[in-house]
Amino acid sequence: MPETEQKKFAEAYIHIPTEKIRKYSIAQFRHWTEENFSAKFRKMLTLEQFRSKEMSDLYQNYLGTGPLEYMTKIFKKMTKSKPKARQLALEFYGPIFILYSVYDGAEENAKKSVFVQLENHIKNFIERLEKERAEK
Repeated sequence: MPETEQKKFAEAYIHIPTEKIRKYSIAQFRHWTEENFSAKFRKMLTLEQFRSKEMSDLYQNYLGTGPLEYMTKIFKKMTKSKPKARQLALEFYGPIFILYSVYDGAEENAKKSVFVQLENHIKNFIERLEKERAEK
């Protein structure tokens, strides 16, 4: 799974926000959708999270609270406010989380369009952030 040290990533975010967030998010999405083992593991966790505490914890770590907390830490470096950072993380990760299901339900020939939606979401989100930062 693509990983990076949160502190270094968060510090880099202050200087090079768009490319780091874009690349990381797309790499994670590809990991969970296109890599055969990871995609099957994600789907299994989705089902099994309701049957065992261990699977629920794994699901939360990989797909729920884990990514949300990770993005909160990144945005906290930028906003200096945990509540604002948490809200940004929700606004950023929520659509990505939904796109996993959209991808799973898409016909094979339509899966590429999900990546277009992902790219558009990331682009629009980052443009909004940069505009807000420039206005401050």
